[in-house]
Amino acid sequence: MYSALRFILIMFIAVSLDAKTVTDMDGKSVTLPDQTDRVFGSSPPMSYLIYALNPDKMIGLNFKARNANNRADKAFLRPEFLALPVIGSFHGGGQSINLETLMAHKPQLVLLWQDDMLVSTVRKEIEKTKVPSFMIPFRKIGDMPKAFRLAGNAIGEVERGETLADYSEKIIDEVRTSVAEVEPTRYYYAEGIDGLSTECDQSFHVEAFNFAGGSNVHKCRQSGLLGLEKISFETLLAYDPDVIIVQNSSVYFDLVNDPLWQKLRAVKNGRIHRIPADPFNWVDRPPSFMRVIGIQWLASLFHPESYKVDLNQRIKAFYALFLGVNISDEQIKNLLGADL
Repeated sequence: MYSALRFILIMFIAVSLDAKTVTDMDGKSVTLPDQTDRVFGSSPPMSYLIYALNPDKMIGLNFKARNANNRADKAFLRPEFLALPVIGSFHGGGQSINLETLMAHKPQLVLLWQDDMLVSTVRKEIEKTKVPSFMIPFRKIGDMPKAFRLAGNAIGEVERGETLADYSEKIIDEVRTSVAEVEPTRYYYAEGIDGLSTECDQSFHVEAFNFAGGSNVHKCRQSGLLGLEKISFETLLAYDPDVIIVQNSSVYFDLVNDPLWQKLRAVKNGRIHRIPADPFNWVDRPPSFMRVIGIQWLASLFHPESYKVDLNQRIKAFYALFLGVNISDEQIKNLLGADL
């Protein structure tokens, strides 16, 4: 125990020689290094945010880059990112973090997701390390421009943060305006290996769906931190949603070929879709900056008559700006599942 505390103290002294003071979303004054080159995200949404701002400043991941919800194809990611160690997560998914393991990677700053359920507990845990933490709002779609600016300032990427904020503001305003006067589309969000796990209508996991003009058929109060509320197929049949959005690609194939699911109007009408997830999930798990393209995709599915954009061109623009990737038409086809 003594050696661990001594190690943490030494690391704190090392990062405190040159500093600046800023105020985060919790109203807390945070002392940051003048030059920040080693940053860790407390959770996957924060880690992906760092990647969008400057992947060179990441010191590690919360979970393996490639997983059930995030394909992480090397065609879309820098090799340095794929080689990063898995350090763990304070909240929001990923393996539990060990403070000594984190400190061994010499973080100068932890970006902290403003998660109402756990944030006070997480901040206290981070404070044990004496590494500064900076709280970022990121649950709501409307939070994203502010998040880019705050995080960009915190990690020394002000211009990049402003560029991403300006672009996301434009898209958010466009989608909001396009669906403001339309009748919400009734959707079901299919999760889990059988598609019968889902989210309550007010969960942050369905923030992008609702923002894009959807109305969740499953009205409930979230029963646990992770969501994934179980329902029966009989309940889903009674809901009979207009659109079904499936989280996992492999589950999608099972559902569209299942005789039971073929009783649902969404399946009959070809309105069952899998969420694009390369390199990161466009919508949820985690709810990251990819939602900037995710809400455009969802709005085009929910309300094609009112949200009329060239989605392929939007995807190309997004991938070029946020990921530094020139994506091809064939890659877009694969992303959207048009070849299924």
